[in-house]
Amino acid sequence: MSIDPGFSLEEIREMLTAVGRSLSRLQAVDVGDKLMPVTYVPEAVSVYEAFDARGILHAFDLNPSVANKFKNHEAKLRARVMIAALKWTRTYLRTLENKLGAESSPSGNDSLDLAADANPPEPIQIWTEQWIYVRRGSQAKEIIADVSEWLEEAVLLAKATNLSEDQAALTDIERAQLIAILETTLAVLKGPMVEPGLLKKTARIAQEVAERTAKKKVEEGLGAGLGYAGKKLLDRKRCFDPTFRISA
Repeated sequence: MSIDPGFSLEEIREMLTAVGRSLSRLQAVDVGDKLMPVTYVPEAVSVYEAFDARGILHAFDLNPSVANKFKNHEAKLRARVMIAALKWTRTYLRTLENKLGAESSPSGNDSLDLAADANPPEPIQIWTEQWIYVRRGSQAKEIIADVSEWLEEAVLLAKATNLSEDQAALTDIERAQLIAILETTLAVLKGPMVEPGLLKKTARIAQEVAERTAKKKVEEGLGAGLGYAGKKLLDRKRCFDPTFRISA
């Protein structure tokens, strides 16, 4: 999030106001996990259009598929994903504001990065079973694409929290570890081979975090996304089992 698009302080503050209005509209009603048209948040859409004009729409760590939907007035996004995207965008704008010397409160992601640097999480132990080549057009490739979309949303939701560590479902170190394994899993899924041990580990961690968010009644959007992604991985695990024959 170190990109400087050259916006003035006034422009940044106008965009912060625009994103804030869209967030307030989403959070003022019980949208749950409904599919919401991007036209429901026109102020935020104008911000993404400004980003696109400056060539940074895909350059501040917002999932590209999510970012592209904000350019398409016919598109829809799940409410929790839309909210997370706006929060992540607000964090980026506040970072720009800070760089220009404006007073603003530090974002939760800044504290997450500092905590992770000072106390790096313990390495995640993964039992390697067998690397499996996945052919193009196979049933497993379709499943991978579906699961990847949910994991990408979970990464966005995990990064977008603005809760303090004592209020959040996870400590900063736990959150850094969760993001690390989700991003590692996504990187593996984008390659030509998959490793069942990593996928099973990811599914287990996803379900554990989902249960924790439900118990604490915080970050429920993150919990719902992780719970669904974990369930899909476990439900379809036979396609990632070394003994399962993947057809072309």
